[in-house]
Amino acid sequence: MTRPNEIKPREGSVPGTPYGDFVEGMELKPVSFDITPAIVDEYIESVEADADLYMVDGRRAAPPNVIFPYMTVPLYCTYPPIQGIVMAEVDMQWHTPIWADETTKVVAAGKILKKFEKRGRYYVEWEGTFSRLDNTPIATLVNCFHVPE
Repeated sequence: MTRPNEIKPREGSVPGTPYGDFVEGMELKPVSFDITPAIVDEYIESVEADADLYMVDGRRAAPPNVIFPYMTVPLYCTYPPIQGIVMAEVDMQWHTPIWADETTKVVAAGKILKKFEKRGRYYVEWEGTFSRLDNTPIATLVNCFHVPE
């Protein structure tokens, strides 16, 4: 079982990455972690979800957003967060379920897409991929966040 805080730095725990250090096109270091049945159950309980709603062909699946606590893992492992980052938007697409009754080994990776300034604020947009060890895609995302100066 891998908890997000075990694999990604928290804001303020290490020196953060200023806007100028982000590099467009930079590949993010792949990070592996396990989502176990215990993590799925804990997530369902914490968000007060109805586990019976997550059935696929008669098999219990995890809520797709169980991946959200891990969303920034590949980003923060390459570019540690600076205090005050504000998430502006995220577009997430799910491709295959995470099964609630088995451990899913996930590989998270990504790439910095672009940096830009808007109304005097600095933003970074990146894409992330979450796949099984055999490269079967679980989810993809595009996320934009504001980096304070």
